[in-house]
Amino acid sequence: MDMIYDRILGGMIGIALGDAFGMPSEMWSRKRIKDYFGEIHSFKPGPDENAISKGLKAGEVTDDTMNTIFVIEMLYENRGKADPYLYIKKLKHWSKTSDKSIAVIGPSTSKAIKLLEEGTPIEETGKTGITNGAAMKILPIGFVYSVKNMEEMVKEVYKLCLPTHNTSAAISGASAIAAAGSYMVSGGSSMEKLLETACEAAEIGIKYGFDVASASIRKRILMGKRIVDSMEREKQSSDKILDEIYDVIGTGLPITESVPAALTLVYLAKGDPIKCARYCANIGGDTDTLGAMGCGICGAGFGGQNFPAELVETLEQTNHINFSMSAEWLTELRKTMKSR
Repeated sequence: MDMIYDRILGGMIGIALGDAFGMPSEMWSRKRIKDYFGEIHSFKPGPDENAISKGLKAGEVTDDTMNTIFVIEMLYENRGKADPYLYIKKLKHWSKTSDKSIAVIGPSTSKAIKLLEEGTPIEETGKTGITNGAAMKILPIGFVYSVKNMEEMVKEVYKLCLPTHNTSAAISGASAIAAAGSYMVSGGSSMEKLLETACEAAEIGIKYGFDVASASIRKRILMGKRIVDSMEREKQSSDKILDEIYDVIGTGLPITESVPAALTLVYLAKGDPIKCARYCANIGGDTDTLGAMGCGICGAGFGGQNFPAELVETLEQTNHINFSMSAEWLTELRKTMKSR
């Protein structure tokens, strides 16, 4: 099997896996998850007590995966280039036709859609977007573009962020996730190098968009690594390490929390997407988005053929997703971009 295809396939499966795993506990505190579930170690339906995920079936994905699919379709239709107008067209159609979209579309994206409908120029609609909606859908950019040309990749990230998250913080965080995914698809396996690559992209990305006051994505990624390294040396349990990440890095909607947290969880899981999915679902906060980002990166290193067949079947049948087709499209585009 072609390595690039298999790694992109693994990334796609990982995105949906992490999203569906984290869906039931989305935006709950770490304590509430423990009190209600004990521990999430398999697909579970959205609880009636969770206003966001109520009514969703076990294994069902949220807007993280759906937006990722819109980005893939956009890239394929536009020959590998980000087209914010085409992306927004797809998102608006889904927001008006899907019952699921009402509960799960994030605040920055909802605000941007409203402004666009009121006639606000696309260059202005995303100037306050500092949430993780910029990064949750960005991995296809990383799957198509190589980290060997980081500037080109970040420019495509910027274009996609333009309508909803046109801020220095959001583009920095989204660039970090895209670069991490690209590193894995390229055959990367070192967790240290993965974080270095994400940090490099974050520093390039912060130069784009409206300048906003924010914590450094790069420094918070490095802080997450220090937490894991220090606590593992002390032989602390993974549960204690999750407590520390939750308390210190944060796992909420701000991109300055969730992107460093997701990459820290990838590092803690040592690239294992199943382990990462459990960490993301149980840590609290924006669990489904952490899972989509973190497990998408892990999956790209793991490879599609290594996922259990029954897990892939559950995700595909529950959500009517064809992972192979998406992977074929993205593989074709990556090879096209490489040969230019």
